[in-house]
Amino acid sequence: MTPARLLLMLLLLPLLAQASSEPDMDALLERLEASQWVAEGPKKPERVAYLFTDMACPYCASLWQNMQPMVNDPDNTLQVRHIIVGLIHPKRSFTQGAAVLAARNPADALARHETQFQQGGIRPLEPVPPAVRSQIHSNTGLMITLGLRGTPTLFYPGRSGKWYSASGVISEGDLREKVFRLQ
Repeated sequence: MTPARLLLMLLLLPLLAQASSEPDMDALLERLEASQWVAEGPKKPERVAYLFTDMACPYCASLWQNMQPMVNDPDNTLQVRHIIVGLIHPKRSFTQGAAVLAARNPADALARHETQFQQGGIRPLEPVPPAVRSQIHSNTGLMITLGLRGTPTLFYPGRSGKWYSASGVISEGDLREKVFRLQ
């Protein structure tokens, strides 16, 4: 082995060790909290869940629909924070995501988009303001850095306080029992 190759291996060793270790949940939660998100649910929640959402994702729209009975339930103690990303469609993901993030009431804009998804969703915001574009790029970068492969991906606290993740559409029953814990 050449000295240069040995040096490269020694430099990469800490990175490989870090990549194979358990993720630091506190650090992950800090990163999720610091991302740009749109909140649904109680203003002062007892618990918080994070959901990576793309405006061009039909599965995100389906999951959003499944969540609405629980989000609007008066006994709900969970706030869902939608982290808007731009992965699926280069233009639509960004322009409609920007329309949601830049709206006067982002939660209402998200609801309009998801409700009208089959008809094309919310009217795109063009041009996308640089600050909003940066927010979507940062959220997308976070998703990629976490190794997530698609939307929707949900991070939520379980009954024991341990955090879980779930990708794809989650049934209303599983949402009610496991995520929102209304049963």
